Amino acid sequence: MALSAWTQAVLALGAVFFLGWVGFTSVNVVFQDQIIAAKDRKFIRMQSAYEQRIAEMQSSYDEVSTEMVLAQSRFLSQTSDLEAKHGLLADLLNHSREVRSQLDDMRKKVAGLPGTNKRKADGETRIMLRPAPVEGAFRESRVQVSPPHLNMNSSSGQGGAYTDLAQAADGLRHEEKVAFMDHRLENLDLVQQHLVNRIEEETDLEIKEIESIIRMTGFDPDAMAEDMTLEAVAEGGPFINFADTVLPDGETSEGFDRQIFRVATNLDRISVLNQALRQLPLAKPIYGIETTSNFGARVDPFNRKLAFHSGIDFAGPYGTKVHAPMAGKVVYAGWRGAYGRFVEVDHGNGIKTRYAHLASIKVKVGDVVEFRETLGKVGSSGRSTGPHLHYEVWVDGKVQNPAKFLKAGQYVLEEG
Repeated sequence: MALSAWTQAVLALGAVFFLGWVGFTSVNVVFQDQIIAAKDRKFIRMQSAYEQRIAEMQSSYDEVSTEMVLAQSRFLSQTSDLEAKHGLLADLLNHSREVRSQLDDMRKKVAGLPGTNKRKADGETRIMLRPAPVEGAFRESRVQVSPPHLNMNSSSGQGGAYTDLAQAADGLRHEEKVAFMDHRLENLDLVQQHLVNRIEEETDLEIKEIESIIRMTGFDPDAMAEDMTLEAVAEGGPFINFADTVLPDGETSEGFDRQIFRVATNLDRISVLNQALRQLPLAKPIYGIETTSNFGARVDPFNRKLAFHSGIDFAGPYGTKVHAPMAGKVVYAGWRGAYGRFVEVDHGNGIKTRYAHLASIKVKVGDVVEFRETLGKVGSSGRSTGPHLHYEVWVDGKVQNPAKFLKAGQYVLEEG
């Protein structure tokens, strides 16, 4: 059967369309799996990239967290050390104030008596190796150091200093915060080290000065210090060095702790030497009067012959009060030949002082007199040419030159 040309064209077009559709569907079926696989691979790559980024971020976070934990642990350890050092320094400074108060007690007894002027500020004593121009209050201790201004007693409890530093560093980036806290801790440590260096230097110097003052009187500072220690054992139980309480059982370490122990030992030494100073008659028995006749060889005022003068004479107005230069017990009070009205006071440790030519006597044998207590009044009794005080110092039964004790006193006493 013959088909028309139009029919053939339609059939041919339909065949082409059919074959195209079959080809398209065949190709689509063949390549669909590859397209899906490509998309899957792209998704996997994206997922892997995200997971890697997350892993990197987690690693960075873990690293920062580890650094923060280590930094916090290190800071806590350092601040704990600083707090411990601060506690030791506070103990040293408290002990230093106690040592200074020993001389303050003596100074206060002198400061309010006639012939002296009160200091402008109380609570300060000093011992320095130069004579004071005017006698009066005791010198101001050169161990005058203050603790560093550190908040080591924060209400946050243990690690309070760390908390304070952390608050101060608040708002900074991690690296800046670590650097800031490191710098602050280093500065605090330097402040504490500088302070203990100053205390050690000052206490070393003060020991030398007090020992020099004691040597001026002819006494051995080491022997006197040993006597003071033995006396403390006899009176109040065993002598316990402050240094032994700072580092128990004598345990010391290199660096700061060993230096703290040295300073504590110095303060103990100063305390004992201060006690030794209190056992010496360093003050004048009479105020505002100059020496008129010295110890040793002189021309006798009566027969004009060379003679030995066993004391020092202080010429002064009749009735001027005569004071005890230190505490003691009256062992003689009355008339004694050429001495006239005479008082002798035993101060212990072999030291006695004598007061002659008095107009009147205000004590009796057996009286215990305190520092600067009135013993009598200036007169001209006995072998005397006029009103004056004849003053003697005896040590272990031998007469001594009172001038060396008074000279030593010039290094201790100072007008405020």
